[in-house]
Parts: sequence; structure tokens; C-alpha cells
Amino acid sequence: MATRARTIPAVVLAAGDGGRLGAHTADAPKPLLRLGARPLIDYTLCALAEAGVEDVVVVTGYRSDQLKESLLRRRPGGVRLSFAYNPQFYRGASYSLRAARPLVDGQSFLLTMSDHLLSTELVAGLLDAARQHPERTFVAADSEERSPRYTQEATKLDIAPGGRVTAIGKGLRHWSAFDAGAFVVRPSIWDAVNAVEEDCELGVIFSELARRGELYAADVSGAFWYDVDTEEDLREAAELLEVPLDPSRLSPRVAVAVDGDPMPV
Repeated sequence: MATRARTIPAVVLAAGDGGRLGAHTADAPKPLLRLGARPLIDYTLCALAEAGVEDVVVVTGYRSDQLKESLLRRRPGGVRLSFAYNPQFYRGASYSLRAARPLVDGQSFLLTMSDHLLSTELVAGLLDAARQHPERTFVAADSEERSPRYTQEATKLDIAPGGRVTAIGKGLRHWSAFDAGAFVVRPSIWDAVNAVEEDCELGVIFSELARRGELYAADVSGAFWYDVDTEEDLREAAELLEVPLDPSRLSPRVAVAVDGDPMPV
């Protein structure tokens, strides 16, 4: 019987306080907010497991103990979890990435965020691209259309012929695809981390990689993914996944009934 090739480890950033979700994260960390019967982070952890990822580093911060306890109870089968703690979780995501370094230093790894719902298809496509070009750093790129509201908020990519990413950011005037929030990075990422300001968002680090000509797009168009930042995102994600939300947890503007229709509370 053939054995499955060992995959690279994954790092899931899950330290932030989810401030844009207001009262939702007053008593629980954002990764544990539920879509249907499952917490947000469960969708991505299961996708990683189903794509063959066995080792996952979760970077915690806000309500760290609560998150760790929950994940250790419900981790997907076949996945080994380890944790890194970011005490500066209220600052830029660069601190969370730095917190993971001792656990993945010298290795390539898959990087994503706990509030990005990823599908197995997306993770598998990204890993496939990385296997074909092991010398490259990749970002999952989706060229399919999204709603105007989502497009305005989304991080975008300008991609040159041949797949090299020339620019990444939310305010690009010319762009080719959305950044789907998952990356395969090489050890050279730490050179980019050291080259930018200490307190910054991931986009600054990946902009530095793009400037160096080291960032490439892995086309995952058609694979499901969704970045949840706001109550409106929660509602839209629930509709796409066809799962209910608890209307008592939502404001009247975005409350959703079990059948997906807006309802007052």
C-alpha cells in the first residue's frame, strides 16, 4: 500500500481579539464563534487535516487558555497541535508570525488565519503548487467575482504573466485576483520579516516579498474560502455554507433565521 507523502506543517494565526465583531468576542475568542454547529477555526483545521497536513501550530493570544482547551478537545483526527503564545495580540499580526518562528524556523510552512474559512480543495491546490515549485513562496489567488461590499474590503493581488505577484493590498487600482488568505512560505520569509517594521500587518511582509520578486500566485479559483471580519461576513458565510446562526447573538441588521432569511430580534 502506497504511503502518503508527508506535508509541510501549518501555522494558524488565532491571537487577535476580533474587535470588529464587538460584543461577539466579549466572552469568547473569535476563532470559537460558531457557524452552524462548528466554530470558525474548525472549518480550516478540518480542511488542513483532509488535505494531509499533520502538524499545526496555532498562535494564541486573546483568551488563549479558552481557545487551547477547546481545540485540544475537538482537534481533527490525525492532527498534532502545538501552540505559540503572542502576548502582544492587540498589535499587528507580525507579532503572531514572529511568535510561531521557534516552532517552524528553517522550514517551509503553510500560513493562514483562524478567521479565514478554507476548503480542502483550496488547501490541496495551494500545496500542489508548492510541490511543483518548491523554491517559490505562494499565495492562494482567486479570480472569481465577489459582491461589491466584499470586494471593497478584500485584499487584492496584481499578478504578472507567469504568476509572479507584483503587488498586494486592499487599495490596488489594478488587480487580477483576490488574496484568499492562505500562503506557502519558504524560510526566506524571515528575511522579509526582519526588513519591515516590527509592528505591522501581514500585507506589509508579503508586499516586501513581492517587491523582492519572491511571491507567486497559486490559482485556487472555484475553491471555497471566506474571510470573516464583521457580522455581515458571518451572515454571508452562513448563507454560503447553508448553516444557521443563532439570532440571539446578532444585531437586528444581520440576524439570520435557520432558513437563511433575515429576521428581527
